[in-house]
Amino acid sequence: MVYSETQSHHCFGCKESGDVIQFVRKYDNLSFVDAVEALANSVNMPMPQKEDCDLAEIEKRKKERAQILACLKESAKFYYSCYRGKTGQALIAREYTDKRKLENTTLVRFGVGCSPDFLSLPNHLTKCGYSPAIIEASGMCSRGKNGELIDFFAKRLMFPIIDKDGAVIGFSGRLLESKEAAKYKNTSATSVFNKSEVIFGINLLKKLREEKREKNDYSGIERIIIVEGQIDVMMMHQFGFTSTVACLGTALTPIHARRLKQFSENIVLLLDGDSAGQKATMRSIDVLRKGGINVTVAKLPTGLDPDEFLRTYGKEEMQKLLDNAVEGISVKINALAENYQLTEPSECAHFVQESLKVLKELDTESEQDSYLSIIHSFSSTPIEVLRLDLKKLKVDKTPLRDEIEESEPTAPIKKDGYTLADQFILASILNHKSYTDGVDISDLQFFDDGLKKCYQYILDARSKNIVPTVGGLFSVVDVENSTALLKEVVNYEFVPDPFPELSFASCVLRNRERAIKKQKDEAQKKCSTATDTLARDMAMKTVIQLTKKLEELKTQFEEYQTQYSTKRLSLSKQKQKKHKDN
Repeated sequence: MVYSETQSHHCFGCKESGDVIQFVRKYDNLSFVDAVEALANSVNMPMPQKEDCDLAEIEKRKKERAQILACLKESAKFYYSCYRGKTGQALIAREYTDKRKLENTTLVRFGVGCSPDFLSLPNHLTKCGYSPAIIEASGMCSRGKNGELIDFFAKRLMFPIIDKDGAVIGFSGRLLESKEAAKYKNTSATSVFNKSEVIFGINLLKKLREEKREKNDYSGIERIIIVEGQIDVMMMHQFGFTSTVACLGTALTPIHARRLKQFSENIVLLLDGDSAGQKATMRSIDVLRKGGINVTVAKLPTGLDPDEFLRTYGKEEMQKLLDNAVEGISVKINALAENYQLTEPSECAHFVQESLKVLKELDTESEQDSYLSIIHSFSSTPIEVLRLDLKKLKVDKTPLRDEIEESEPTAPIKKDGYTLADQFILASILNHKSYTDGVDISDLQFFDDGLKKCYQYILDARSKNIVPTVGGLFSVVDVENSTALLKEVVNYEFVPDPFPELSFASCVLRNRERAIKKQKDEAQKKCSTATDTLARDMAMKTVIQLTKKLEELKTQFEEYQTQYSTKRLSLSKQKQKKHKDN
């Protein structure tokens, strides 16, 4: 829903809210500056020359990104030509694709290539004028034992990964010979490639949508089919299922869901029938539904993937499989039923409880109610009883994480008073609060990497007589990939405070206090480990000096506390008097 009077939006599915810049940032996964630029370009406006942006740094980042993308494009062209060459590796690659029944039109459509050896690609890119730094930054090459550049994907069948706008952003390579290494290898994380956000085939989804629009059909793509592997995607396209995509061997994430929803609100999961595939299916159902997508599941016969199924049974049988796809929630309930011995009362009770938890995740009571008959069919529990139990059930709706791979839950950020003070200092300055004016912060120290970068940005901006802001920070620091503490600073929520100037001054003292305490600890350690008298005496002298500084800070801090308490009491009395007079 877009609210024109406030120039804001709110999504009742994923609960995201914000202004137009935030919308574009989330929808297209862009940085703040890129989102502003995209909006400016959409209405043919020149980019504003903002004082709070370090334009030189922006231009440097843009230039580097452009060079990396050009390097990746050149690599894709090189691999493509190698596949069609006369080398032994090209022959092995073509034998493999022939064995998998991949037609030439399909190989061309996906730009499939091959890496001939360890040195041909880096030599080619160097001759094309790309620096070693850019070649490494693109993820195409790494350093060998002797320090020379070597092809990261040597001797593999190569699948270029292309974003929705047609830019090559990375690669996936399949091993063709040795079985000692991993079968598939993806580009490592770079400034343009993050596999938790990548969708193989999304560029062809966009092409399919544009073809429909050329025919004045703006209904979007009827449904998107998600499979597991690149060759599965290619074979599905070869058989005419051209809205098929895949994630790069990873769990589907909320970012994937957001990107896919740009093209269709209907998705069919066609994942492998093994235990790993079933587990991925269950999680993907949750992710897609929470992204406001209608999800169904087409179940493949055990032991077959889409590629094998098509080559064995053909297009018509695959069409039937997709047309008979089962709604996601029904699949989850059916899977639960298979895990319990429903003839046993205790196990049947557990099945009912777990199934009701699945329904509790649904947004509306009417939607929940529509699935009660399925639970009833398995358990014979009266629907009225199920409905009553469902209303009583309380489930913690924990938001899904954006992580690509399942791992141990991350521990919450441990924050002491010093960390909270650091965040308040930086957030206050970035939001140009008046109480920060004139306060000397040149001697502060920050120990979190993200907060350090933020502090350095503030110092640099002030040295150039530029007002530091959140927007300016995004222009010089990769906030999205920075520390959690910095992200909290960017989204800082200020609480009401009648005397913020005293709070700010106290936080500055806290920052200095921590730095001095660390120096004192180091001096005391030197004192205890010193082997000669002179070194011990010098360390002890430092400890005494730092202790004196800490005492001075303590006195100052107590003065601020007294002032704050006095002012708060005075304010309270004024309110009481005003209330009494009224």
